[in-house]
Amino acid sequence: MTGDELREKFLLFFEQRGHTRVPSSSLVPLGDPTLLLTSAGMVQFKPYFTGEAVAPAPRLASCQKCFRTTDIESVGNLKHLTFFEMLGNFSIGDYFKKEAIAWAWEFVLDWLKLPQEKLWVTIFLDDDESFSHWQEIGVATDRILRFGEKDNFWGPAGETGPCGPCSEIHYDFGEEYGCGSPDCSPACACERFLEIWNLVFTEYYQDAEGKRTPLPRKNIDTGMGFERTVAVLQGIRSPYDTDLFAPIIKKVSELVGRTYGEDEHTDRAMRVVAEHSRAATFLIADGVRPSNEGRGYVLRRILRRAAMFGKTMGLEKPFVCHVADVVIAKMGHIYPELVRNHDTVIRVIETEEARFAETLGIGLLILRGIISLKQEAQKGIADLEKNIKFYATEAALVSDENQLSELKKTITKSFLSSYSSGLAQLAFMPPSGMSRGASALGAQQACSEVYKIVDDIENKIEYSTQIDIRETVEAGIQELYNNIRTISGPQIFELYDTYGFPAELATEVAAENGLKADIEGFEKEMEQQRERARSAHKFVLGEGTAMVDYAALDLPSTEFVGYRETHCKAKVLVLSDDGGIYEVAHEGQRVDVVLDRTPFYAEKGGQMGDTGEIAGGNGRIAVEDVIWFGADIVVHRGTVMQGVINVGEQVTAAVDLSRRLDVARNHTATHLLHAALRQVLGDDVHQAGSLVAPDHFRFDFSQEAPVLKEELSQIQQIVNENIRRNLAVTKKEMPYARAVAEGAVALFGEKYGDVVRVVRVGGVKSPVSFEVCGGTHINRTGDIGFFHIISEGSIGSGMRRIEAVTGSGAEALIEERVSTLENVAHQLQVPAEDVQGRLDAVLKELDAERKRAVALELRLFREMAESLLAQVESIDGVSVLAASVPASNNDVLRHTGDILRERLGSAVIVLGAVWADKPNFLAMVTADLVARGLNAGEIVKEVAREAGGSGGGRPQLGQGGGKEKGRMEQALRLVAKLVRDRV
Repeated sequence: MTGDELREKFLLFFEQRGHTRVPSSSLVPLGDPTLLLTSAGMVQFKPYFTGEAVAPAPRLASCQKCFRTTDIESVGNLKHLTFFEMLGNFSIGDYFKKEAIAWAWEFVLDWLKLPQEKLWVTIFLDDDESFSHWQEIGVATDRILRFGEKDNFWGPAGETGPCGPCSEIHYDFGEEYGCGSPDCSPACACERFLEIWNLVFTEYYQDAEGKRTPLPRKNIDTGMGFERTVAVLQGIRSPYDTDLFAPIIKKVSELVGRTYGEDEHTDRAMRVVAEHSRAATFLIADGVRPSNEGRGYVLRRILRRAAMFGKTMGLEKPFVCHVADVVIAKMGHIYPELVRNHDTVIRVIETEEARFAETLGIGLLILRGIISLKQEAQKGIADLEKNIKFYATEAALVSDENQLSELKKTITKSFLSSYSSGLAQLAFMPPSGMSRGASALGAQQACSEVYKIVDDIENKIEYSTQIDIRETVEAGIQELYNNIRTISGPQIFELYDTYGFPAELATEVAAENGLKADIEGFEKEMEQQRERARSAHKFVLGEGTAMVDYAALDLPSTEFVGYRETHCKAKVLVLSDDGGIYEVAHEGQRVDVVLDRTPFYAEKGGQMGDTGEIAGGNGRIAVEDVIWFGADIVVHRGTVMQGVINVGEQVTAAVDLSRRLDVARNHTATHLLHAALRQVLGDDVHQAGSLVAPDHFRFDFSQEAPVLKEELSQIQQIVNENIRRNLAVTKKEMPYARAVAEGAVALFGEKYGDVVRVVRVGGVKSPVSFEVCGGTHINRTGDIGFFHIISEGSIGSGMRRIEAVTGSGAEALIEERVSTLENVAHQLQVPAEDVQGRLDAVLKELDAERKRAVALELRLFREMAESLLAQVESIDGVSVLAASVPASNNDVLRHTGDILRERLGSAVIVLGAVWADKPNFLAMVTADLVARGLNAGEIVKEVAREAGGSGGGRPQLGQGGGKEKGRMEQALRLVAKLVRDRV
């Protein structure tokens, strides 16, 4: 039976038993921020199970696309997949255990013709009801096994949701595939049993704390593993050998030029490429784009893993896109979104492959440099151990302090020399296929940490006695052994942070070469980086200010009335300033105010907070910012403009209505823009962030390619047309699950409560926009007035940003641009309508003049460079040029250096020039000399220091500056000595 036949048989079987066939939902869970990706067939039905939405029918059946990230590293063996299909039948408060069990057994025996003696059933420990039902339909008692929650309780899908006990059907491949244990059973991790169907009896709802409460109705949620069942039906053990993967594997074989099945190492790589290419194709078709977080990171990770395994088979050029073509051809008739998004899928994969090619190439070379050094060190470690243990034994017999000191030096020198020689060997004789530069970088990375170990050993030996010196030496040897066998966390982090080389790939490459990867150390480095990022982006309340810990004051939650009122009476609960709490705030004082209720919107969801005024009987405060403390306390920040304000007094809190309306216009416009983007660019466009201010807004969204000028124009026209239609903007609260079930768009990663506010633009049946949103909005789109896009551009891989204005902001922009056009027309002495023609003519004249100037400048540069070549000297076989030049800026200095480097081929070049009454330096070292230990950054640092300044940079290029121009020539004369000392 083919995969297509199984899929159709399953759906037809349940259609004949009153089930409505439901198409697969997207791999991106609609409005469910608790899930990264759709991981089970029941995900789209969660609101029906909880009773928060009405199902289209009480009985449903589907074949659902699923993706699970837990098995990414395991993909490549014979059974693991990331993307898979799940067949399922569902009952929403209709039938329960008896019918689900009977139909499952009927399907596997009568429709699939699986032999009953090959099947086993498992149930939850105390589920006697299921036990009876299985017995009733003829399953032998000894074939029904009871297991605990680990094996036979399912859910929830995500952090919260429906869950319940389950019963599974397992296929038995035979004792020859088992572990041989007398306790071997379907709960065993061996290869004998394969779960093909899980019947979940969904009875409970589990909240974020893990508490389970009964659902309003009992439901059925089943999942049959599609790929697993196909393998069983076709008499094989691996889904990779079924018709589902056959054409994909065949394509990979053609690209590689090898036959699948000849070599297990190559076979594994082919399976990785085939599986990840299939998974990536589906993710992209459902709107996921490569990025460094969330779903985008999952996609980037599997694409890069596929690329790396392709590279191990000799595939140098991009190839995943060709495999994706086969996936679409194979599965497009079942999932038409693959065909619809064919061009997008190929474009995204090609772009990501090209981006990763450079990353993979550089990172892999450096990683191999590290590995090669460690392998070289392994060869010599035995001799090292033998020699230094001999010295340690000698040391124990020596009583003379001077002789003991010499022996200690010999021991530490032995530790160091084994690595130094490895570094030199790699730098000058790199492994095949590795450049000297990459080899040296890898070796330097490996050695940097070893030197720290050696320094530590040297100190310990220096202060050790005759008694403990042997123990110290043996501990040092063990530390070196551990280092030799491990790619350290900092090394993996530097590969990731500097070159974008994935830690997972570093782990796999290390394992293939018999080494371990310190992923725990890598995670520590990552956490330190996250902490640095958090520290750099902490919200600053103002220079020198601190915020009171309001949580410790046991304050009531602030009542927000701002959706219906823009001013209200309120009571002052707290006055604070720079961390101190006061009973009264005086005129001129900066102050934080907490009220019992407020109309002020506090900054949230990208929308800036309100401004306005808090007025009491004896004073008033100008509110300049409004922020949240925790989740429920609103803090108003401002200045006492008049009189005094006291704790406990009644005040009037009033929002600046004009500014509030400007913000509301822009916020509603973001919803219209989001809808227009999806209409023009496709439904895979998703909001990734926004900033809504009174004078403008920005909107970040997922999109790989730049938005074309014609597309931007169309988007702008659609938004303005919806503004002119003066559509109603309605806001209401409803259960979150119901909102999602009705199609409300929610942002991934946002934490929503059980009840949310939704904003709908247009009619209920076919709204222009329908989103979960807590911001402030106008009542009709006509209030926006006019919408105009200011700019569109990239903000990172797969992410774009549009900035725009509306209302008075748009009016001000148009007036400014018309005024600018009129001024330009006046200066060009032509009518406004003729500005473009006159400007083209002026630019043409300027371009011709610029080309003449550039040609003259290049000729002068080359003449200057030619005259400098006579000053080149040779130091131990290294060409060195240190000279002053009449440059007036860094660009001239750099351009002169580029010309000299091009002419010399191999050289150390240091140039000095004076401008702004200070000496400036540029150092260049060609790659071949970097491999010999010369470093431009280090050289220029010493040269600049000689002139009273400082400098630095990379091994091939460094820059610096001094304070004393009279010492520039003296500083340049230092270059020869610096080179001589290093070679």
